Amino acid sequence: MKQVRKIIEKYYILIVLIAVGVFFSIAAPNFFTLRNLTNIFVQNSYLIIATIGIAMIMISSGADLSVSYQIGLVSIVAGKILTQIGLPTPVGILLGLLTGMACGFINGFCTVTLKVHPMVTTMATMTIYQGIAFVSSNSETYFNFPVAFKSIGQGYIGPIPICSIIMVVCVIVGYVMLTKTYFGRYIYSLGGNEEAARLSGINVKLVRVLAFVISGLFVGIAALVVTARTGSASAGIATDAMFTCFTACVLGGISFSGGGGNVLNVVLSVFILGMLSNGMQMMGLSIYAQYIAKGVLLIVAIAYDNYQKAAKLREA
Repeated sequence: MKQVRKIIEKYYILIVLIAVGVFFSIAAPNFFTLRNLTNIFVQNSYLIIATIGIAMIMISSGADLSVSYQIGLVSIVAGKILTQIGLPTPVGILLGLLTGMACGFINGFCTVTLKVHPMVTTMATMTIYQGIAFVSSNSETYFNFPVAFKSIGQGYIGPIPICSIIMVVCVIVGYVMLTKTYFGRYIYSLGGNEEAARLSGINVKLVRVLAFVISGLFVGIAALVVTARTGSASAGIATDAMFTCFTACVLGGISFSGGGGNVLNVVLSVFILGMLSNGMQMMGLSIYAQYIAKGVLLIVAIAYDNYQKAAKLREA
């Protein structure tokens, strides 16, 4: 029985992924087709990229509730530069990425300087970024992007979507950064025991701010991808991103207290959520039914996280 539990704990994400895939293959006959699976892959590329950034913050025992409007602000900045000001595409991309990193820096700096819980800090910055995005755009949506920019989200290299290539590169970079570098070890150390990390010589404040900045870079990339894919820039382009990123991190095994978690599990968790939305839509269920299902999934993920903690304490 103990061996079975260990196998389930190790491969539970794959088990859930397969179970969701099998269920919708039966419930929605056109679900398990190459075209639909490719569609799920492409639609969730930007969410996977953003979630990798949020995962870094959560592993370090932080939180970021502002991700949805970080994406909206980066989208507006890039949109305005490329469609209203008319600067070259590389300039728009660069300034968009710098905007994402600036948002991350503000989040990290305020958290470290004010010594306020990241969840409270980013709740405040969420409204700030939302306000800036809507005020600076006059609540408008920008269209008519250059072809070179739209190719980021709509183009292909052979049969492979460019946005998927960007996503895979981001997953690899995130995985290597967290598992093969000192910075990644510092992030895990911060989440495991911040005081121990400080006593071991780690510059805790710097690492925490850098985690937010790097997360902002990933969020910036995600914002550019979704803006290019939809061909439009708006402040509310990704209002559901925060919930998806947060749920995927918890479902992927990142505890609220930090110190653990696996990027690959987080990526699979985004796919589970994407399959859930897609499958329910193909079954003719409303968006509100999808909200209910995702909310239930988050509660189950939190309960499972608490169960694992209790089980480890009992073993100890």
